[in-house]
Amino acid sequence: MTRFITALLATALFLPAMAFAQNSSQSDTARQAQRQEANQAAQDQMDGGDTSPHHSMTGMVSDNGKTFTSNNTTWQVSNPHALKNYNNQNVTVKFQFNTDNNTIKIDKVTPSGQ
Repeated sequence: MTRFITALLATALFLPAMAFAQNSSQSDTARQAQRQEANQAAQDQMDGGDTSPHHSMTGMVSDNGKTFTSNNTTWQVSNPHALKNYNNQNVTVKFQFNTDNNTIKIDKVTPSGQ
C-alpha cells in the first residue's frame, strides 16, 4: 500500500513537471521564431526590401550590373549580385522600390523573350 501511494505521489509530481518542461521548450521555439522574423525584417529594411509592393519592368542591365534602365529611366540597384549573369542583356525584373535612397531591390530576373 505504501508503495502504491508513493508511486501515485511521484506520478502526480512528475506529470506537471513534464508539462511545464514541454511548454517551456515551445515558448523558447516561439521566441526564437520571433527573433528570426525581427532579424529578417531588419535585414530587409537595410537591403531596401521592406514591405513595399513588388513591381515588374523590362529593360537593360548595365555592363557592371549596378544599374537597370527602362523607358529612359536608369535605376540604381541595391543588390547588383542579383543581376550578375545578365550584364548588357534585356531582362524583365520583379523588384521593390526603396524610397529611402531611390534604389530598386531585384527579387527575380527573367531573360526577355521567356
